[in-house]
Amino acid sequence: MKKFFLTVFFTLIFAADIFCFGDFTEKTDYFVEFQEKSPGMSAVLHVNFVSVIPEPKEAEEIVKQQLKIYGNMPAANKKTPKYKNIIGSAWHINKADPANPVKIKFQKDLAAYVWLGKTRKIVAFPDYISFLKKEKNSKKLKYKESKKRLQEAEG
Repeated sequence: MKKFFLTVFFTLIFAADIFCFGDFTEKTDYFVEFQEKSPGMSAVLHVNFVSVIPEPKEAEEIVKQQLKIYGNMPAANKKTPKYKNIIGSAWHINKADPANPVKIKFQKDLAAYVWLGKTRKIVAFPDYISFLKKEKNSKKLKYKESKKRLQEAEG
């Protein structure tokens, strides 16, 4: 009977440890590096895990959470545009070789999310590239239209 209770007790402790294992805490299990580049360039946010490599879904949630936090902060640099894009990714810092961190992929071909300052939403990196292409095409179209109007006004 004593062995049965000990077995149940250790099983419950083990199950509780596994259940609580997924809760990562900042400054203990991971730290955040944020770099604002020059105006016109996206900022970079790295979530660096130091103790344990998280599951891709957990890393994804933490990166999205940090993107929201940093995306809603006012710009430290007054030269920074009003709408700042932030590229966020997750990394594992290997204690044996801290100079070479390993990037954590969230899904098969996805290893970064982006905070779009203009829309205040988080999108996958491929969607960010599409967004940039649309913005570029929109600027080209506006430039051509204004150039055409200027020529019509002159002529």
